[in-house]
Amino acid sequence: MVQRVSGHYRVKIGARTLKLAQGTCDVGRMADCWLTLDDDLISRCHARFHVEADHVVLEDLGSRNGTYVNGERLDGKIDLHHADKVRIGREVMTFVELEGEEDEASDALRRTIGPGEDSQFPSLIGALVEKSLSMGKIKEAERYALALINQINAAQVDVDHPTAVSAITCLIALAEKTSAGIWIDRVYKLHASKRWLMRPEALKRVRGALDRIPRVPGTGLVDYDATLRAMSREGVDVAPKLMAEIAEIADAYGKG
Repeated sequence: MVQRVSGHYRVKIGARTLKLAQGTCDVGRMADCWLTLDDDLISRCHARFHVEADHVVLEDLGSRNGTYVNGERLDGKIDLHHADKVRIGREVMTFVELEGEEDEASDALRRTIGPGEDSQFPSLIGALVEKSLSMGKIKEAERYALALINQINAAQVDVDHPTAVSAITCLIALAEKTSAGIWIDRVYKLHASKRWLMRPEALKRVRGALDRIPRVPGTGLVDYDATLRAMSREGVDVAPKLMAEIAEIADAYGKG
């Protein structure tokens, strides 16, 4: 009998491999699901993986079109086993249980990217956002961008990491396309929560987007202004120019 080790569970969808972290992992069309799938056959919150140290249980959450395991419709919950095929809507994924320790280098790379995503995930999502915006599919672009933000919120990455760059680029692109201040708010909330020093090129694009945005809701700007001040007091080398520009923007747009 193979001893199962917490954190050694994955699902494969096409070329992508996603790590199932211990706890619950929801799948559905909602942007705040662990895995967001854009498929009209999938319910807003369709299914849930319950991940424990020694097993994984899949639960159908009363979805309209059902969840299938190895071709059979799931009634309630089921324990998953290695190589089980799970179908949700049109998406088919394979459950993978790893034996022994993974290659440390590849696992470390996954941890820096996000909760189990492979290194192609950020660029793929960025391309999907760009394509959706070019086709005028704003809601679709928003879902993809929020899915990426959900991934990065659980990751420990620097502002120069490809995942971070892709996330920031997606949010600013949505602000530019929609003239909706909520996306600028999300840019600054992300920077504040991660304690990132905003890159000059991102700040330049934000300023350009703000020329067409009448107001920015939320507290992201004020939060980031306060975060930079706190970092400076702690001895972090925050450029005076960055602090001054963020303070100026927060004063002009950070009233909610």
